[in-house]
Amino acid sequence: MATIGNKRRRTAADTLHISDLPIGFIADVSAYLPKPSRAILAVAFSAPSASWKNDDDLMHRLSPISTAIISAQQWDILDFEDIERELANMLTDDDIYAILKCTNARDVLKRLKLCGCINIEGHGLYPLRSSVVLEQIDISLVGKYECPNIEPPKISLEAILPILQSIIISSDGCSLKYVLFPQKWRPKSRAAEVDYTIDTVLESFLQEYNIQLNKQELNCSKCNKSINHITSQHDWTSNGYQNNMCYDCLQPFCDECTFTENGEWQLTFCNMCKKDYCPDCCVKVEDCQGCGEKVCGSCIKENNNGERLCEDCNY
Repeated sequence: MATIGNKRRRTAADTLHISDLPIGFIADVSAYLPKPSRAILAVAFSAPSASWKNDDDLMHRLSPISTAIISAQQWDILDFEDIERELANMLTDDDIYAILKCTNARDVLKRLKLCGCINIEGHGLYPLRSSVVLEQIDISLVGKYECPNIEPPKISLEAILPILQSIIISSDGCSLKYVLFPQKWRPKSRAAEVDYTIDTVLESFLQEYNIQLNKQELNCSKCNKSINHITSQHDWTSNGYQNNMCYDCLQPFCDECTFTENGEWQLTFCNMCKKDYCPDCCVKVEDCQGCGEKVCGSCIKENNNGERLCEDCNY
């Protein structure tokens, strides 16, 4: 070993790397990270995100550290609202692809919420093709209690629909029962006196998706009556939001049970975040003192004058 004076020259072999730490230690530390961050870490310990699309066997050759991180957690839910918005904004389709591939999302993922992933076109969702376990996908790109009216993101209808199509027509069955689309794909209300049209390809998909929903033979969570008579879970006359199902717990309701009973709503639509909630998931619903619309408790705030207003009226 070469020396300079009394000091030994530092070589590459002497440099410690994070991967030199005990595998169990890294896996334990990763448990303190939000799930999307854990998945990103597992990807990084095996291969760069861009390489996952070009190597079908990479999932079966995860590094020991990646395997430990993945096997230590359940991957039925991935909610990108759990990570910093700045990080979510930077994620690309390669990153999403690698995350879904690394976690074996096609076979285990039930809920995917892509809050803040404004830099993706949608190709990164390819690993979900033909999934028979996915129940909910939120590609509105906003948080749970955020108005969906954001600047048009990159996400592409042409990239997303073939993937969703493969899920609803899977020969092994379909579990998908909640899809929330980006605001830019939804038509505006007729009340706004604007052109009331949607993409014909999207409309065709929705018709087929509603048929698949009926085949699932869902029962109303309130009266237990079959709701397979519902012809359209997506009603474009009310801005294209999914109807009759709670965004949080995915409990379905028949038309009759969404109305009031003894003065209480069984399913309430928030006019701010544009989602339906059942009483168990949204125990407080208020009337905005500005516009009078019903707003869930998390979307309404008190201004300096003590008025309870929604975001549209408060600012």
